[in-house]
Amino acid sequence: MTRRLPIFLALTLVACGSDTAPPSTSPSATPAASAVAPSRSAEPTAAAGAAVPAPGSDSVIYPPNPGQIVVAVEAGHGGCLDWGVPDPGERGQDFSEKAITMAIARALADRLAADGVRVLLVRDGDEALAGDHYPALGCDGAQFRDVNGDGIAGFGPDLPEATRTRDELQARLDRANLARADVLVSIHVDSITDAAGTPLPIARTETFYTDETPWGEMSAQPLAASVQDALVRAMDAVAAYERQDRGINAHNLYLVAPSLLEPTAERPDPLRQPTRGALMPAILVEVGTITLPEEHELLLDGIGTAAAADGIFEGLVAWFGQRDLAARITPAGTEPGDPPEAVPGEGPPFRPQPMEGRPLRLRIANTGTRAWDAGARLIGGWVASDGPYLYGIPEGITPVGPELPALEPGASVVVEVDIGEPPPGGGLAWFSLQVGAENLAGHGSPALQLFSAAP
Repeated sequence: MTRRLPIFLALTLVACGSDTAPPSTSPSATPAASAVAPSRSAEPTAAAGAAVPAPGSDSVIYPPNPGQIVVAVEAGHGGCLDWGVPDPGERGQDFSEKAITMAIARALADRLAADGVRVLLVRDGDEALAGDHYPALGCDGAQFRDVNGDGIAGFGPDLPEATRTRDELQARLDRANLARADVLVSIHVDSITDAAGTPLPIARTETFYTDETPWGEMSAQPLAASVQDALVRAMDAVAAYERQDRGINAHNLYLVAPSLLEPTAERPDPLRQPTRGALMPAILVEVGTITLPEEHELLLDGIGTAAAADGIFEGLVAWFGQRDLAARITPAGTEPGDPPEAVPGEGPPFRPQPMEGRPLRLRIANTGTRAWDAGARLIGGWVASDGPYLYGIPEGITPVGPELPALEPGASVVVEVDIGEPPPGGGLAWFSLQVGAENLAGHGSPALQLFSAAP
C-alpha cells in the first residue's frame, strides 16, 4: 500500500495570445480559471495555410478521411487481480470475462483498422495499467500507483473498497483522453445471479452511458442506442436460444461518468466518480451473459466473438454517419491518436506530450459530416495545473491564431500559433476550436493539451 497527499487541481489561465472577447463555453465547464494579459513574448498571428481537401476513401465509418478518426476500445477487467466475472465452470482465467472482452476488443480493432480508422486498444493484453503487485495472490506486476489523486494506492483488506479499481479505471480514462479519441467503447460481459448467488440462465445485452456531460444527450445517448441496436441484431443472428434486449441506461458507471466536481447530497463522495472523466462520448457495453452456458460457449467461440465485434462496428458506422460537428487538432507532423507512453514513478502514468518549439504548427481537421464556413478559430492558451491534464473547459479562454478557411468534411488546414512562454513552473497549452457559437470541447471533441516545463 502507498499513501500520498491528495492532488487538487489549481487552474489558472496565464496567457491567451489575443485580446478578442472570449467565446461562450459550456455551462458545465469546470474548475475556476482566470485569464490575464497575453504574454508579451507572443508573436503576431500569421495567416492560415491553404485547406487540404479530404482524401476520400471506401471507409464506411468516415468516408471523407478515416485516418483522422480515433476509436478507443477498452477490454473490461484484465491483469492478475481482475478476472471480471469468473468462469462458472471453474476452468480458469482463459474462460473468464477478461479473456472474452480482450478477444472481442481485438476483433473490433481489426475491423476498424481494416476500414482505415485509427484504434487505441486501451489495454493490449492481460495487463493492468496502474499496478498489479500483490504477491499474496501470486501477482508480481508493477507497483501500484495513485492515479486518481486520492492519496491511496494498492490492494487488500486494509484499504477502502475498490481503491485499486478506481486507480486502474482512471489510468484507462487518461490513456483514452490523451489520445483524444473520438469515442470510448468499454466491452464487458454480464452475469446474472439470484440472491443466493446462484447463476440464472438468462442471456441479455445492455449498454450504459451518462447524460450528465455537455454532450451526453446529443452524442453519448445516440452512440449507446446505435451500438445497442446493432449489437442485439448481431448476437441474435448467431444465438440458438432466447436473448433479452435490455436497451440503454443512463447510469454513472465509473468509466462513463463525468468528474464529480461538486458533491451533492445524493452523491457526497467524489471518489465514486473519476477525477478526470472521459472527454469524449463513452459507452460501456454488456455484450452478453456468462451465466447462461450456451451464451458463455458462444462468446468463447470465434463465431460469437466476431458477432459481438461486428455489432459494435455497425453501431459505430451508424453513429459516425450522423455526427455533424467534430474536429481533431494535432501537432503537425504527428499522427492522430498516437498513444501516450507510461512514465515511470508514482502518480498518473500517462501525461500530455511535450510542446516542442515556437511557433506551434497545428493541423485542424473537420471530422464531422457538416461543412464549416470560413472564420472558425482556435481558442486556448497556457493553463497552470497541479494535475496531469485539464478536465473541462477553462474559463476566460480567447481566440488564438488566424481565422480558418472553409473546410468540407474530412478536409484540414495547418496553422501556426504562438502563445508565448509557459507560466513560471511550467504548464499546459490547451487548444480547442470555436465553430460559430460552438466550442467543440463541449461537443465531445477532446482539446489538445501539451505540456511545457518552466522557461
